[in-house]
Amino acid sequence: MAKLSPGYSLPKAPNYQELPTAKPRAARGGAELVELRVKLEVVTPILGGSHQTRAIDDVDVVRAPSVRGHLRFWWRALYAKDYSTPEALYQRESALWGRAATDDGGRPAVELRVSVEGSGGLDHSDINLQQTPGAYALWPARAEKKQGQVVKEPAPRRKEGTKFQLTLKVPVAHEAEVKNALRAWILFGGYGGRTRRGLGSLKAIDNVNGWLPTAATREALTSLFELDVFAAPTRPPGDVPWFGGAAIHVGTKGAAAQRAWTTALDWLKNFRQGFGGPAGERAREPGPNGIAQRPSISNWPEGDKVRRLSTPQPRLRWAHTPRHNQTPAWPRAGFGLPIIGQFQSRSREEHPTRKKRNGRPDEMHWNELPQSHPNYGTEPEGFELRWRAGNVEHDRLASPLIVKALPLADGSFAPCALWLNRSLPAGAQVGLARSNEKEVDPATVAPFDRLIANGDAARFAALANKTSLRQAFLDWLHAKYQTTMVAP
Repeated sequence: MAKLSPGYSLPKAPNYQELPTAKPRAARGGAELVELRVKLEVVTPILGGSHQTRAIDDVDVVRAPSVRGHLRFWWRALYAKDYSTPEALYQRESALWGRAATDDGGRPAVELRVSVEGSGGLDHSDINLQQTPGAYALWPARAEKKQGQVVKEPAPRRKEGTKFQLTLKVPVAHEAEVKNALRAWILFGGYGGRTRRGLGSLKAIDNVNGWLPTAATREALTSLFELDVFAAPTRPPGDVPWFGGAAIHVGTKGAAAQRAWTTALDWLKNFRQGFGGPAGERAREPGPNGIAQRPSISNWPEGDKVRRLSTPQPRLRWAHTPRHNQTPAWPRAGFGLPIIGQFQSRSREEHPTRKKRNGRPDEMHWNELPQSHPNYGTEPEGFELRWRAGNVEHDRLASPLIVKALPLADGSFAPCALWLNRSLPAGAQVGLARSNEKEVDPATVAPFDRLIANGDAARFAALANKTSLRQAFLDWLHAKYQTTMVAP
């Protein structure tokens, strides 16, 4: 070490406590940036999230591009109503969240980094539709079998428990809207696939009062976001879902995220299948021991409409005589498309030539019945419901309904049903797809908002005298489960 010259003294150290707070560095010539940080935990299973559909990434457990995609969706749900044209919305969204590179650039204003601090274990097991919690949302994790042999393995999922820190660097001018998009994602979204059905749900595990509401009320949400996100918009919505004008119902809060999630999921399941409730709703058939078994005949019209519209053979008989007429009506299409279904292939009729298993007559395939049997023939083959607008064919349409566990600042969770405000393109129709061409058959189309066809009765009581599926579901939910209406 060099020696100091005689009489030389070191300069006095500066008093750093007197210096001004350092400002975050900005890119050369760019805007001043502010850093947002939040630690998150995933509280329900993750399905997908990789760059491949329904695949789990073993290395990049929580991918920054996937998170960015979720955040831009929720930013759009909050702020799309402020832009009068799709072009204006695109310009603002792509400037903030990025776009494909062009001569004008494509780099986003928001920088994003993910640091995983612990991941939940992987689950490759086959789900049980009656016993696996959340099976109604996890159906891709069911193995496909033919003649008892697995032909497609169940989709893997990651168990709850993944923890990660999310860091965003945001231009100061956009801090409030990015923070709100992040709050919306934490509260109503999730990571991975099928987040509208509650998978990959999140909770904040630090600075909870900055990210989570103190209660599942409109007042608490307004205080958190510092604006009334559910305020009615000044113009009709487009096909981009909005918070403005949305509806939200919540149930009783509890300590367990999974309980809140499966409760909300059961709301949707029971409505779509019509189990229990007053006269006019579907009931379960009693088995030989008096315990309810599989459901009886559905009171929704779709099955009967498929029978009427896709089976022209005059000799054909069905499992039951259709109770709905031939006029198309596909009310459950409002929960999202495509709908792919198939009919029961086995007869419930007893036949003396069949062996018995566990004291019960074995069932027969419909086409195994003798021609003299009143139900001789086959049910329709599998079907697919798609939609079109004008001459443009579409298969996918995301559901406007989100059911999940809503995290609260005190560590509890409330079952939640959020119906985002969205319209459909002018002239949108839903109908049966032709089996080979995958195009909607014009003879089967109906408007999305047709709940009951002319000449039909509402076999499912919840549809009677309703003008929309949203109204039917939310009124049924409040009456059946005494949910609290947070908005509107």
